[in-house]
Amino acid sequence: MATTLINTRKSIMSQIHASWNEFRSTDEAMVLMFGEVGSNYSDYHDIPLAKNFEKGQEPWTTNQSVLERNAVHANKLIRLYIALNIDVAYRKSIWEFFEIGTGVVGQIKEQIKLLKRIQKVLKLEQELEIHEPLPNATSLFNHTAHLSLENIEEFFKLKVKEAKTEAKAQEKAIAKAKRRNAALRRAKKEQKRKDALKKKKAALRRTEDWIEANKQGKNVVKREMLKKWKAMADDGYTIKDVIDELERQLQ
Repeated sequence: MATTLINTRKSIMSQIHASWNEFRSTDEAMVLMFGEVGSNYSDYHDIPLAKNFEKGQEPWTTNQSVLERNAVHANKLIRLYIALNIDVAYRKSIWEFFEIGTGVVGQIKEQIKLLKRIQKVLKLEQELEIHEPLPNATSLFNHTAHLSLENIEEFFKLKVKEAKTEAKAQEKAIAKAKRRNAALRRAKKEQKRKDALKKKKAALRRTEDWIEANKQGKNVVKREMLKKWKAMADDGYTIKDVIDELERQLQ
């Protein structure tokens, strides 16, 4: 059975031969070559080795372009076998990927499609944190699971819908919280601006008060000086006498 990828850098035919020689000793090979066990029963030794088939009697294609094309499809399927750990008993043998007259490429594509569906539900099982374990991949692949793949898919459709609804609600709540926080930041910024403006106005008022007080003080001094000068003028003093007196006081 296919447990490793087909090596397309080596002879594909030699890998087919090796696979057939292993397959020929199985019950499946007996049924393929001689039909159901009965009066026509034969020993598996009667099944030819791959090299002993007469030309044109092989159950696989020998056309090189078909071999290469089928190998590409086969490796896609084998990767899924390996990734999902499908029981080897349910995998195709390497030679079967090249079997003639069975529509094998269509079979490969159908299995790929099925395994991708299985892969998807198993991934969803982890993402959605389903606590009840699902059937394993092999039982879903060979349709022996207690739950059908279709039922599981329908169940997950509902779960995904619920998860999307919940995620959308959370997104709305987060967006609302962000808007509220933004509004609070704007309000704080505006209050800070108002407080700064208030302080600035208060500082301006203090400055204006000081200027006004200083102005009033100067006016008082001026009035006192004018009063003295008038008195001195009445006593007959001249401007020169006033200047001399001021210079004397400043010494």
